[in-house]
Amino acid sequence: MSIKTFHMLFIVFSFVLSLGVGYWGINESPLIGLLSFIGSALLIYYGIYVFKKFRAI
Repeated sequence: MSIKTFHMLFIVFSFVLSLGVGYWGINESPLIGLLSFIGSALLIYYGIYVFKKFRAI
């Protein structure tokens, strides 16, 4: 597995985990849920940025 593939899989895994924590946080602690959803949105942005950069390499 190349470092590019590992990095993209790690970003996807982190995104899914962040959504799961956000879903859990809605009922348990709204602040944690909100921060987690913001983090997942930032992970999407970062994933798109990294994907474009990896295509250039």
